[in-house]
Amino acid sequence: MNKKVRKAIIPAAGWGTRFLPITKVIHKELLPILKKPAIEILIEEAFEAGIEEIILVISSRKQELKRYFEVNHDLELELFKNKKWDLLKSLKTTNINAKIRIVYQEKQLGLGHAIAVGAQWIDDEPFAVILGDDLIKSKEPAIKQLIREFDDKQASILGVQAVEERDLNKYGVVVPFKGYDPKDKSFKIIGAVEKPKIENAPSNKAILGRYIFTPRIIDILTNLKPSKTSNEIDVIDAFSKLLKEEDIYAYQFSGTRYDIGNIEGFVKATIDYALDDDKLREVVLEHIKEKV
Repeated sequence: MNKKVRKAIIPAAGWGTRFLPITKVIHKELLPILKKPAIEILIEEAFEAGIEEIILVISSRKQELKRYFEVNHDLELELFKNKKWDLLKSLKTTNINAKIRIVYQEKQLGLGHAIAVGAQWIDDEPFAVILGDDLIKSKEPAIKQLIREFDDKQASILGVQAVEERDLNKYGVVVPFKGYDPKDKSFKIIGAVEKPKIENAPSNKAILGRYIFTPRIIDILTNLKPSKTSNEIDVIDAFSKLLKEEDIYAYQFSGTRYDIGNIEGFVKATIDYALDDDKLREVVLEHIKEKV
């Protein structure tokens, strides 16, 4: 019987140092893309894809993330008294704490460690991982595309896209099986390389923040020793061990991906979301015309 993907882990324990000084007081995940914090957009993506439970991995210093998804009864009562129905409706997504499980990661030992910490609430079942620095704008949620591919393959799926050659040393890059067609949406991989030298990159397909894993990865990550170079639990190292036992596929998902872990990507995402907003599009276009 084929297993379904019901849960997703979202790691969100980091300091957000690239956004200092604001991240001293406002967590990076709560910085807004228009009126919604980035973390809410990611969680909406998961629920739109049919995910039933989010496991949000945070540090104990990030209680504001937890509070954001709790019901604010005083605020809702005030809005109700003043018949602010649209504003009440806008809180619907934020009041989903019953579907979000908070897990604490006190030591930040890399992505692999964050997944292992969150996976304590994963039963013997496949699960999704959504990275907070990767915002993907698409007609069909990116993680839903991967889930559909998992339903077909019943194997771990890595979300990838082609990136410019000059940027390959910024990402984990997959090693496709010999003879693969770069135009294929889905293909087996035989490995992955973390931030390769550009001249040594095995392909131009970078892993971009969306994964579906079989439960076998949990034991591998739990028993994996930190890398000698980074002192972190490297998920790329886990791939090589998993490949000795199971197939792993790369899937070229559709959509525009923004690296909102840096200010340039965050600004691009904000502009594009504004241009897609009926109330803001003309304002933004007119302002840009005045400035350029």
